[in-house]
Amino acid sequence: MIQTPKIYRIDKSHRLLREYHDAREIIFKIISTSYKKLGFKNTIKADSIKSINKDDITYFLHLFNTNDTDSDWKDFLPQGLSFGQNFKQQKLSLILFSHSENELFCTIGGNAYQIIVPFIDHSFGLNMYARIMKPDLDQLASIKSRGLTGARAGLNEQFRDNYRIIDFVKFGKLPQEIHLKLSNEISNLHFGFLQKREDERIQIYVGKSFKVKRGVTFEELHKIINEFRDILQIAPSDYLSSYKEITDQKIINESFKPILIDRLYNDAAFIGRPETARRFEFDFCNPNEIERFYEADSFILKEKTENGGYATFSTVTDRNEIYDTVLRRTVEKFGNNDRFNFMVYLQGVKVTCYKDGRKTISSNFLFHFTTEFSINQQPIFLVDTKWYRLRDSFVKDLNINAQHILRIYKAPPNVLTEPWDKTFLSREGSYNLLYNNKLGYIVIDTIIADGLELCDILHYDENNLYLIHVKYGFSTKMRELTNQILISARRLRENLGTKEKELLNQIYSKLVDKGYDFDGLNLDEFKNLFNKKISFVIAFTSHLKDDLKVEDNMDRFDSNIARFQLIQCSGEMRANYYDLLTHQIMRQ
Repeated sequence: MIQTPKIYRIDKSHRLLREYHDAREIIFKIISTSYKKLGFKNTIKADSIKSINKDDITYFLHLFNTNDTDSDWKDFLPQGLSFGQNFKQQKLSLILFSHSENELFCTIGGNAYQIIVPFIDHSFGLNMYARIMKPDLDQLASIKSRGLTGARAGLNEQFRDNYRIIDFVKFGKLPQEIHLKLSNEISNLHFGFLQKREDERIQIYVGKSFKVKRGVTFEELHKIINEFRDILQIAPSDYLSSYKEITDQKIINESFKPILIDRLYNDAAFIGRPETARRFEFDFCNPNEIERFYEADSFILKEKTENGGYATFSTVTDRNEIYDTVLRRTVEKFGNNDRFNFMVYLQGVKVTCYKDGRKTISSNFLFHFTTEFSINQQPIFLVDTKWYRLRDSFVKDLNINAQHILRIYKAPPNVLTEPWDKTFLSREGSYNLLYNNKLGYIVIDTIIADGLELCDILHYDENNLYLIHVKYGFSTKMRELTNQILISARRLRENLGTKEKELLNQIYSKLVDKGYDFDGLNLDEFKNLFNKKISFVIAFTSHLKDDLKVEDNMDRFDSNIARFQLIQCSGEMRANYYDLLTHQIMRQ
């Protein structure tokens, strides 16, 4: 019998677990605490948890049945059908704990997640992967991330084959869940016992948990747990994200959380004024279910009552009204000069989402904020109830990523052969025209079709078509160039999906009008060029006094914007459009 278990790690530093050191006592505390919180009538005794030892790992098993509940179908069906029928349902659930040295892991079945979720390390899977990752070799299938910049609150991206971790634009994003294939090296080293053939790349899922994406036996699960002991000895890489989680609860509780309350307290004075008067900028979203929050039809706002229950005080249909509605209610109850009760009240407000008349998700009001604070002149980020700081290696990461792209995704060296001497050719257009009469090249520069300049130079051989965009210098001008490439790639893909390919018709017509050389191709032959393998090329020079190779002298080029734009464009192109290659034009 096989299962495909997710493996979680218990956070033994949790405030309710710190005083316990024996694994059985910790497990009993977790289960008994959750039973009480969830209102389970079941009782548990410490000696009722079965255990076995295997190779210095102790396994503990807890089984339980969830309370009898009525199926949703009971309310759906008319009484004429449902009256007198038994709609009760019960489900068997289990938690399998494994204690290895100082670590306590667990896997679950049924509805057991609600038991362990308050006590798990919510970054465990990602942290494990950070210890074994090979960015230039690991193949990325999909990734779910949180956006810290731009208009996207959350992103769920899927990728074609051969899209690697190195291609993923991590800046401004916090990974939450990743599906990927490990490199051959790591697959062999850590999970060789799972391989069906020597060159098989093991597929994994990482997030809050770590999961091998295939069915395993108990013996294989045991070997995975055993392997975790070795992996945990490896120092984690900083590569996956530019942000580092802050886990010191004392600092969070004494310094960071009060700052959030202060921002809300001060902002309450601006309720009813124009948005431009606000001083607190934030993104408001459910921390666990971005899609469900954004897709909800209505939101019921509840406040804590004196008897410990909850009472509805408002219902809104626009998520953008939640913040003002809650703060307005707080001011109504306590005025503008009672910070303590302001804080206590907000801690008891819940936001419950409904879609099609059914409850979907519910969470505390204060859990919904994503924002940035400046603390001691350092940026601190609050994202989905977690706190992060920008890694010291941010600029170093930009350099490394840009270097990888320049070295790995090079265009063939003969894609552009003419040097660019700025003394004689001051304008980019003058350089592009050097290729006007060369066989295999068509100059597209200044050819505007349907409002688009497709590229500067087309170059083709027997199997490939290169759309080359040219820019002098590796500087902030790269922002303009990469934007042009992304627009061009999108429009080209859309146009090639049409029967007439009108964009290509217009380009050919304008080539004829301008008198540019196009190798004597007729219209059909020109359009057939786009049946070849299409790649975009970003071609640039060094703008420094010395003609240095950018990839070997990254520290000499001081534009972080150029590096960031190159990384972002490369990742987006590979994910959505065509390969993006790079080429440095020598100046002499």
